Amino acid sequence: MPPAGAPPGGADSLRAAADSLRGALRVVAITDRRLMVPDALLAAGDWPAIARAFGEAIARAVSGCPSGSVVVQVREKDLDGGPLLQLVRAAQPHAPVLVNDRVDVALAASAHGVHLPERGIPLADARALTPDLVIGVSRHARGLPPGAAPGTLDAPGIKLNAAGIKLNARDATLDVNFDLALDVDADLVQLGPIWSTPSKPGATPLGEAALAWPHAAAILVAVGGIDTPERAQLAAAAGADAVAIIRAAWTGASLAPFVAAVNAGLAHRRRARS
Repeated sequence: MPPAGAPPGGADSLRAAADSLRGALRVVAITDRRLMVPDALLAAGDWPAIARAFGEAIARAVSGCPSGSVVVQVREKDLDGGPLLQLVRAAQPHAPVLVNDRVDVALAASAHGVHLPERGIPLADARALTPDLVIGVSRHARGLPPGAAPGTLDAPGIKLNAAGIKLNARDATLDVNFDLALDVDADLVQLGPIWSTPSKPGATPLGEAALAWPHAAAILVAVGGIDTPERAQLAAAAGADAVAIIRAAWTGASLAPFVAAVNAGLAHRRRARS
């Protein structure tokens, strides 16, 4: 029998679980056990106790949030499979769970899905392994000139257009790996950093304008520097469908204010289009 937070078995029900996120998702809470679990427990290495504290932190974060509005991305890159599986299972009673990078752990836990880092396994291979699970991907543009926007020529060798960012082969000074329009089979695309963030100290922020770039049918999740509800609202108003949060998810109380802020930003966007 699958864990309480996992989708029930069967391809149809798993696909339905993935599709249901499309309308409800507002916040992706990315885990960092060092912010979630007391230092003494981590130092003791008592993994059942660590997992309990991990689950309790998630329960606090999602309290007061509408069902399905928060997805937890278990992103503990340094863990072996066994401890990671314990944390995933501790999270599942409280929210849908995406497992960062580890397709095997996602399958073992009957998680809702997997999130692929930019240098993770290719999207097509992950889809072949997990055809009925949610698949998220990370996309970053490194070296992008500040304030760049679609349809502009902002620096030698860079042209931005509706299909993404194209790098002139004659100019190898900028490292750009970015084309959201190609991610046609992803359920979620995390784009960032939108604002400066300590987790990527060398990355150039893309700015809010990047959230208007094409992203096929995927849920567009803004990430990077979203540490207040005000930032969450700005991201949603600029084009994000949801926001990803690390520090603020575990150092504050409930994520309900962030969910409400994304809803307010989406409402602003709808009014602007009408």
